[in-house]
Amino acid sequence: MSFNEKNIRQLVADETARLIFDEGYRDYRLAKLKAAERLGANQAGQQPSNDEIETALQEYVRLVDPVEQRNRLRQHRQIALEALDFLNEFQPYLTGSALEGTSGPHSPVTLYLQANRAEDVMFFLEDQNIPFQTHERKLRSGKKQEYYPLLRFFVDNVEVELMIFPDDGRDAHATLNPQTGKALKRADYRKLKELLEQPEENTP
Repeated sequence: MSFNEKNIRQLVADETARLIFDEGYRDYRLAKLKAAERLGANQAGQQPSNDEIETALQEYVRLVDPVEQRNRLRQHRQIALEALDFLNEFQPYLTGSALEGTSGPHSPVTLYLQANRAEDVMFFLEDQNIPFQTHERKLRSGKKQEYYPLLRFFVDNVEVELMIFPDDGRDAHATLNPQTGKALKRADYRKLKELLEQPEENTP
């Protein structure tokens, strides 16, 4: 790779990170394509990997208003903690930007749940008079890619999304990070509570 290609690759990664954080892009591939289009970077060697984008995103977060970011992250984690408690019977855990410390203005709070049927979670929300939207998302588990039910609702104008996996003890735990393909970072109620209790200067 030439020096120029390396520079352009970094610029694409930086612009992709900005699109994810500031504009709410959730698919790294789409954000990368948009960034490459804006920068005229169409050659294969100019396309950053998802790992490079992840690193650029962490760097971008360090450049934003630290007080605003800290407050946003605490809000998202507090909402996640309450949701983990509320949905306790479905073995929930937190993943995504609220756990990674990269929550942007449009980032959702993402929880993974396990249930015998997706309808069990839907009925539970309906019983609690919580309006929600139904979707689905494709994720990789081991060597397979499958579609899983996804529910969305809002708490204090923050989107909460619930991915629902079969309660067989396997899929939710084998799921890989959809962006990097690596093991998925996650936190249950106890772990997130400990994270919230840490001094703020030590939180990601």
